[in-house]
Amino acid sequence: MNYNINKVVNLTTLETMEFLNGYDLETNLISAIICNQGNSHNLLDDDYREQITKEADSRYITSKNGQLKVYSPTFDMVSYKNI
Repeated sequence: MNYNINKVVNLTTLETMEFLNGYDLETNLISAIICNQGNSHNLLDDDYREQITKEADSRYITSKNGQLKVYSPTFDMVSYKNI
């Protein structure tokens, strides 16, 4: 399994979370949203994750330097690979 360091930033509070795992950007974004809401006990609850995923309305975007990011306008959070 390849491990990546992904950062998730809350653009409102500038709080940053780092994830060292093999998951994709969107999965880490959803995990950060769940933790940010104080619901970390629901991290492994697939039904709850699906609900947050729909609510997050996340979309892949490309930055000016070509870096792929995932952004959630609902929660104003962005996930990207830490280079």
